[in-house]
Amino acid sequence: MLTEQRNILLNIAVREFTKKGFQVETFDTSEDSLNWLKGEIKTTDVIGFGGSKTLEQIGFFKNFTKTDYPNLLNRNAANLTFDDRVDMWRKALTADVFLCSANGVSVSGELILIDKNGNRNAAATFGPKKRIFIIGWNKLQRDFNAAMEYAKNVAAVQNNLRFQTDNPCTKAGKCLNCNTSDGLCFVTTAITHVVQTFPAILLIIKEDLGF
Repeated sequence: MLTEQRNILLNIAVREFTKKGFQVETFDTSEDSLNWLKGEIKTTDVIGFGGSKTLEQIGFFKNFTKTDYPNLLNRNAANLTFDDRVDMWRKALTADVFLCSANGVSVSGELILIDKNGNRNAAATFGPKKRIFIIGWNKLQRDFNAAMEYAKNVAAVQNNLRFQTDNPCTKAGKCLNCNTSDGLCFVTTAITHVVQTFPAILLIIKEDLGF
């Protein structure tokens, strides 16, 4: 029953995101999506990415390394200083390819991103030659309001738990609109349409990925 419902939502999402200018690709498995990425991204491309549990789960970081992709902006490399990371965030704004997920996805064709510093949101909206959003179909929500609710009260809470913050949401299990210095939710962006001169590709995988 759940699979049937998700297939219905998936079909609606493909139609509505396509109407809004996205290129939409669907995949049965993470491996299928990874093979597509290998075909889409050149070894010479400058590659940036946002923090993403989804990218980790599909095996992106194991398959896209500096060895094969020397221009990868690897913000996860060991021994980087904060300034090193900020420099990579800035370079990602003009990358050939930028990859990330989204915190909330509506089948009416909107992506919602909640970020701490806004670097992911900035690259996701303008700058890179190509933007690729990768999501599991567990994130598909019936409309914009439901997607925002999911982004704030599911994805953002799980992200705080992932980083073991002491923010109120980790105890309450929902967003309390806190104003703490350790907050991870200072910048919220909604992408509702794509201008064709700045392409965006949405990959939807028929798996539970991220949160």
